[in-house]
Amino acid sequence: MSLMTGGLQVQAEETCRALNAVGEGVSAELFSWSEKRPLPDLYHFVSLPPYLIRLTELVRCAGRPYVLTLLFGGVRSSLRLRRAATRRWIRAHLLRQPGRSDAVQGAAAVVVITQADAVAAEVIFGVPPRRIHVVPNGVDERFFRGSPEAWHRAHGDAPFVLCVGAIQKRKGQLALAEACNQRRLPLVLLGSVLPDQAAYGQAVEAAMCVNHRHEGLWLQNLRNEDDLLVSAHAACRLFALWSVRETQPLSVMQAMAARKPVLLFRAPYTKDALFSGLAFTETLEPDRAGEALQRLWDAPQPTELDSRFTWLEVARRLRTVYLTACGTKAHV
Repeated sequence: MSLMTGGLQVQAEETCRALNAVGEGVSAELFSWSEKRPLPDLYHFVSLPPYLIRLTELVRCAGRPYVLTLLFGGVRSSLRLRRAATRRWIRAHLLRQPGRSDAVQGAAAVVVITQADAVAAEVIFGVPPRRIHVVPNGVDERFFRGSPEAWHRAHGDAPFVLCVGAIQKRKGQLALAEACNQRRLPLVLLGSVLPDQAAYGQAVEAAMCVNHRHEGLWLQNLRNEDDLLVSAHAACRLFALWSVRETQPLSVMQAMAARKPVLLFRAPYTKDALFSGLAFTETLEPDRAGEALQRLWDAPQPTELDSRFTWLEVARRLRTVYLTACGTKAHV
């Protein structure tokens, strides 16, 4: 598994934990390619950044199959898919840069999170449908039964808007903070600034200094496994994520598991049926986006998430993919 930052890191860690909880002939561990150890029966790469492409070649040379999770960042039009496929073909065949295409074609199975990504995998990389498996993200069971008590003990019981995610421009935290400031709504921001987002992080910090006057709070070191994160979801009045590009954000699913009102920016990924019942803002302009915030603040609309999106259910589906890819072997 590729340990990344933010949601990808959570996805890798939670998948590994859930697979070991399911058991049933499968054991899983996070690997470090700098350590010498017996080779597992199957590798699973969560996403495929450039530095891992070479590793897929080594796995194939070792005679081991691998499963690859591909993330495309939301729904795309047919025209954009065809353009992406053309660019991929040019890089692989004319520019002789086949690395990513070869890595995808060499996978025993390709996992995608949404049906839209399944279409993208087929069109862009030419993956046969029989090798594509749609397995959604999962949510820790704790979010379904979370209590606000821990948050109240630590930070008081005043209502607030919650936003969770690594601080980066595409996530829209600055626009959210500015809209909350205009409406004098307290914003609790949970997430650290990514290394290449220092300037954006400074702008967010300035906006949150203003929001602090309205009882807002920014915590940068709260990890996903911390019980206080679960309690923050249970304690908030509403959850907001104004990201312009996602696939299936874990933080939104966690808020839905906690039955909280959710306000999203209407980006392409929100066309997924999972998010069809949520509230949206059509703009990130502070005045109009603030109106959408205020409406949901004044009249909260609880949401819900089906239990099939728990990590244990996701792990059971992945187990089937793994056993199909490598027979009855079970060390991943």
